[in-house]
Amino acid sequence: MSKSQSKDGAFEGSVLVHLNSLELGGTQINALDLAVTLREHGIESVLVGAKETLPAGPSLLDIAAERGIAVEVYEPEESILARGRQLTDLAEKHGAALVHVYGSWGGGARPTYWGYARFGRRPWVQTVYEMEVSPKIKRHMPLIVGTGYLIDELEDRPGRTILISPPVDTDADRPDAAAGAAFRREHALDGKLLVIVSRLDASMKALPIGLAVQAMRQLPDDATLAIVGTGDDAVRLRALGDSVNADRGREAVRFVGPMANPRPAYAAADIVLGMGSSAARGLAFGKPLVVQGEAGWSELFDENTAAALARYSFWSADAVEHPVERLAGIIAPLLADDARRAQLGEFGRRFAVERFGHTMMAAKLAAFYGEALGSYGLRRWGGDLAPELAILARKTAGALPWRSRTSEDGVTA
Repeated sequence: MSKSQSKDGAFEGSVLVHLNSLELGGTQINALDLAVTLREHGIESVLVGAKETLPAGPSLLDIAAERGIAVEVYEPEESILARGRQLTDLAEKHGAALVHVYGSWGGGARPTYWGYARFGRRPWVQTVYEMEVSPKIKRHMPLIVGTGYLIDELEDRPGRTILISPPVDTDADRPDAAAGAAFRREHALDGKLLVIVSRLDASMKALPIGLAVQAMRQLPDDATLAIVGTGDDAVRLRALGDSVNADRGREAVRFVGPMANPRPAYAAADIVLGMGSSAARGLAFGKPLVVQGEAGWSELFDENTAAALARYSFWSADAVEHPVERLAGIIAPLLADDARRAQLGEFGRRFAVERFGHTMMAAKLAAFYGEALGSYGLRRWGGDLAPELAILARKTAGALPWRSRTSEDGVTA
């Protein structure tokens, strides 16, 4: 019996968790939430993240400290092999039985493959909570995805692939009238409140946030949009908000900035707008949800759309005609109907508890760790070697002081 397994085969022990970033973002907060709950299964998650991803303001370290989880920040080496040695040293220092890499970006996967897991001597797993799995993701190691349709798309993948939805801490993320009232007082917010909690990044996020800002031109005078977060497109979005406010002659759009703990913002909302894990958290707070896609599509979460929206992780890549009008047309009737908002809030809370509860997701992850211990080895590692050697060959060729040149007639010079 392995020291990392109990008598019934369940995993117990330490896991090195490589975070894709130390910024406030859905994937890394999900990793933290699971780390907290996995303690109930006898699993200690040692979280590590690259110093270069640490933002100047509020960060994941703030949330981790609040929840009693340590995050070790390291200065990554430049080369893959050197970085692999770093992660191996960290894993051995903490007695980790496997490495769990989060995200398809963030510099954790290839160093783990060439370091800790080299030759398949020790197992690793990867979580991809993005809406598609990049061809660069290894095909033979155990993989976790967070979107239902990806299971179908990856049916022929050689490695084990399972669905673990981004978890929601439905004990902490729940209706809280006192916290919501305090948030409104702090930011002098009256009337009906729409809330977005998101990175303000050009990639995926900025377009739908901008559409929500523009929709405020068409919504009633007693409605305000509060946006929580920051990112690389914050300046442009704030300028757009200023323009809308000038047109309306009031502060219809408010930028709150980043919050290490955005729960009071969710609790204060009359309606939550969002995608992915932020949308799921909105449901847990018992709020009506309008899901926004990255290209302009939007949809109300209700009894008829719930299953499909959850399958696609509250996201879409679809573009639509007149996206601002579509969004405003969904929101306006909700603002006018208190009873319907209450009904949708109760339905959403039940749905979140049943589908995304962190306790259930953590149990699935603990079992998956146990599977990985017994299924990953040299054969699986070797299955992913060919593309790695191709990358190495390209880099080696690019570093040579001379290169062959082929003329137009095909003769090598």
